[in-house]
Amino acid sequence: MTRLIVAGALVAAASAAALVAQQFPLKQAVEVLKEGPARIDKVKEGLYVVRGPFVACATRGCRPNGPDDKLIHEAGDVAVRVTPAGLIVIDDKYPEFVPEVLARIKDVSPLPIKYLLNSHHHGDHASGNIRIREMGVDIIGHRNIRENFLRIKQPGEPNITFADNAAVYLGGVEVQLMWMGRGHTNGDTVIYFPDLKTVHTGDLIIDAMPVIDYGAGGSAVDFLTTIDNLLKVDFDTMIPGHGRIMNKDEVRAYRVRFGEMNTRMRDAIRRGATKADFDSLDKTRAQLKLVDLGWDNSVSTTAWYSSINAYYDEIARQP
Repeated sequence: MTRLIVAGALVAAASAAALVAQQFPLKQAVEVLKEGPARIDKVKEGLYVVRGPFVACATRGCRPNGPDDKLIHEAGDVAVRVTPAGLIVIDDKYPEFVPEVLARIKDVSPLPIKYLLNSHHHGDHASGNIRIREMGVDIIGHRNIRENFLRIKQPGEPNITFADNAAVYLGGVEVQLMWMGRGHTNGDTVIYFPDLKTVHTGDLIIDAMPVIDYGAGGSAVDFLTTIDNLLKVDFDTMIPGHGRIMNKDEVRAYRVRFGEMNTRMRDAIRRGATKADFDSLDKTRAQLKLVDLGWDNSVSTTAWYSSINAYYDEIARQP
């Protein structure tokens, strides 16, 4: 009887997954960015996002001997929650971008920043912490975020940490910090604005293909479970780590295509594909049919490919 119940549950889960996959386009319609300065956009009443500056080659612009994928890039999206008692800001980009970020914030509010929350430790999201720290602002992040700052000797580590969940209350506004598991890194934190039914996901969801930082504890397999946990939150609007504002259905679709990519890698390995079959980005694009997912030449494709050997090894270990 137990075997029948388990088998039935597996069939039901597979059928549900197939139904979800049919509801959403497999290919992500990634926004094409245009070069330009930083800007601040209204998301909902009292909530804004600072995007940009939009520059060529990489999130810090073109550099000598640096990569150039012929695309326009932007550093991580900064969220700004305005309250009567001051501002709660999520992430801060690179140190040299902080003055521009602060200027854009002043376009919508003259109030001071009271708290800075980190979605994860990567420099295009949080290395500006060093400048915010100089303003006397407390920086809050998951304990793994702090450990990653210290591991790579990046200044500006959070001075307040938490293990699983935390919350900030300011001016009658609640902002929650939720650690839901490994994904992009081992410290990814979802910032939730419950009164607005909006989340900031950091790089758990971006308007491009997902990147797994294995050196910082990331996992392509756990990533899917973490997205499943995110989908249990009551939200209708999402600020991604990079890119345009999305809705919950787009997060569901992202999960479907990520799962499809993992399945394609698993199937290729089972057919006998070796690491030599992925030793160039062009070979990898063909093996995994990344064009079907809209991820063949997204702003994060080359960053994702830098971990191809670790990705191969992780998927190869799966039963």
